[in-house]
Amino acid sequence: MTASRPLRVLCIVPRGLEGRGGIETLFSHVDEELRAHPELGLEMDFLASRGDASGAAWVLHFPFALLRYVWMVATRRYDIVHLNAATNASAWRKWMMQGVARLFGVATVVHFHGSAFPKPGETQPAWVPVLRRVFERAAAIIVLGNYWREFVARFYGMPVGRFDVVANGVADFAPGAPQPRGEDEPVRLLFAGNLTDAKGAGALLQSLALLPGELPDWRMIFAGTGDVAGFRDEANKLGLSGRVAFTGWVARDAILPLYRQADIVVLPSRNEVLPVCLLEGACAGAALVATPVGSVPDVLHESENGLLVEADDPEGIARALAQVIGDRGYRESFRAASRRIYKDRFGLESMVVELMKVYRKALAGN
Repeated sequence: MTASRPLRVLCIVPRGLEGRGGIETLFSHVDEELRAHPELGLEMDFLASRGDASGAAWVLHFPFALLRYVWMVATRRYDIVHLNAATNASAWRKWMMQGVARLFGVATVVHFHGSAFPKPGETQPAWVPVLRRVFERAAAIIVLGNYWREFVARFYGMPVGRFDVVANGVADFAPGAPQPRGEDEPVRLLFAGNLTDAKGAGALLQSLALLPGELPDWRMIFAGTGDVAGFRDEANKLGLSGRVAFTGWVARDAILPLYRQADIVVLPSRNEVLPVCLLEGACAGAALVATPVGSVPDVLHESENGLLVEADDPEGIARALAQVIGDRGYRESFRAASRRIYKDRFGLESMVVELMKVYRKALAGN
């Protein structure tokens, strides 16, 4: 990089900017910010490493992605390759891509989003030493919160100082939030994510059937892919057909109004890193109900802007939801606090500034 041109970064995302995951949503926000503000001096290209293939079918996409990646690194003047990495097969893909970048003398920044580590006493899968090698060869490593900096450093026996915390950020799509609600409007709840037990969708559906009948009127939207038909059938069996709707996957432009309409965003996951859906809920001024996993407590401050619940606990989730649905003053206080927390820490501008700091650090030490 020279003073006469912007910093040029090739960013590897799993499914590309049109993909349906949290990383893709995150970097679609970043892309929009950079396009709107060229004065920031950062140009970023994007490449999908696994495509939309599910399961092991990524192996059909990756060879073509790798060939395109080699061509891009060889022919374009990138200063940095930004590798979004997780556990399992992602570690192997990023190991290969990192090797190509090193071959051409391009620094790599590893942005770690994984959470599925083996527990003490479990056999370590083959990706564990591969990911270690990826970390060791990186010019800089980004994690999404202090929890993950300390956890990963401890897991691998690496210095904590090798890890830089850059919190996820989202564009401010709801500058007037929280919007006032009418007294007679139903309380609107939103779940935005894959309809899986890992995300807590099943436990959440069961919890809705346990809500007391005397609560104010409420409506719930499940926005995400998965067994939509199966969940809809289960909702009907639980007597929730008039209150619960399933949209299937929703494109980003279409889901933002759902956040703005939501009074409560719910995510009772078994594990998370720093979920974008909670950041978007906070941006839109929604109360949050989620599990205290990963860096979730960075955005959900217990009894300030929401309530923490345990995973796979429908009764506990129902109690928390009943508390927020049933008390308008409590709920509105949470909504206002969510917006403050978003503004203080999770604006997209802050994320881009922190990314630039890490890039400069990586280049200085490369």
